[in-house]
Amino acid sequence: MSQSSLAPFIAHARSTGMDHQTIRMLLLSAGWKERDISEALASESLEMAVPLPPDTGSARDAFFHLLSFTALTSAVVSLIFLFFEFLNRLLPDPAFPDESGDISSVRWELAVLIVSYPLYLWMSRLLLKEYATHHEKLASGVRRWLTYLILFVTACTLVGDLVALIFSLLQGEVTARFFLKVFTLSVLAGLPFRYYLYALRIAPDRYTTHHLHARYLYASVAIVLVTVIGAFVVTGSPLQGRAEQFDEQRLSDLRAIQSEIITIAWDGQPYGRPPAPTPLTTLPKPLPSTLQDVVANAQYQRPNIVDPETGVPYEYTRPSDHEFQLCAMFSLPRDLQYDVFWNHPVGQHCYEFDALEQQVK
Repeated sequence: MSQSSLAPFIAHARSTGMDHQTIRMLLLSAGWKERDISEALASESLEMAVPLPPDTGSARDAFFHLLSFTALTSAVVSLIFLFFEFLNRLLPDPAFPDESGDISSVRWELAVLIVSYPLYLWMSRLLLKEYATHHEKLASGVRRWLTYLILFVTACTLVGDLVALIFSLLQGEVTARFFLKVFTLSVLAGLPFRYYLYALRIAPDRYTTHHLHARYLYASVAIVLVTVIGAFVVTGSPLQGRAEQFDEQRLSDLRAIQSEIITIAWDGQPYGRPPAPTPLTTLPKPLPSTLQDVVANAQYQRPNIVDPETGVPYEYTRPSDHEFQLCAMFSLPRDLQYDVFWNHPVGQHCYEFDALEQQVK
């Protein structure tokens, strides 16, 4: 029931001589809320609506703070990951050769940083404008609670990463890289922690003009710019990323073609034939003549036989009855420490296979 439904009852009660206090007690005993009763009594006797106070702790303020702090947390976590990745690559440790992440993880954290940090700056600017207009919002319980929440999350991030660093120390990482990681962690997680902790102590009338905000802004922007530039140095440009994706697709295609060729030659059972008394010297079935034959006689999947970028068919040759080659044109070199058979230089490269080596011995 709305406040307008109270108006007839209040008018009736007033006509019988009841005062406001008696009417209020009756409505409270009937289950009406204090705020609804006060507003209905005021509207019944006043021509001007009761002015509402400035919004000092609304859902809008909570949304602004939560979005700002979420963006900050995402940015700080991404910065820590990227700086640790830089240190792992600049100062490799022979005792921990596999600590450098792959390029895709660096690109992901870079994307998170590019989105979250500008969002954080934007929301922080909106909040400062709100505080400049309404100083009373600085005393809002929403602001204080959510500020302490971000302090808690930052402290948890700091403690968690510090535990990981100490674990690395106990594992044997007693190097300059370890101490640089400790310093990096103390700066990246400690900077926002100290900023928000000190900001709570600034007087409301000096908050928006305090030099702390400008210093924090310049320091954070400098750190983010250095990180973004370093990440692009590690990952390369988006065009290089696209070239890497094409090369990965070429390798995937060649693997699928090779698998289907051997499956056809071994009559559908390339890896499950029973042991033979002596190694076979001929294949159960001849190798396919062309890549089109591979597609037509595929046992498990029809592989892609053309380059995904140029549309030119891959090169397929048969030096002998049981040997074959697959060639492709690669845009970038591949020199990984795992799956080394599929490494390749830039340009045309051929992989050689012997289908007889697939028999079980």
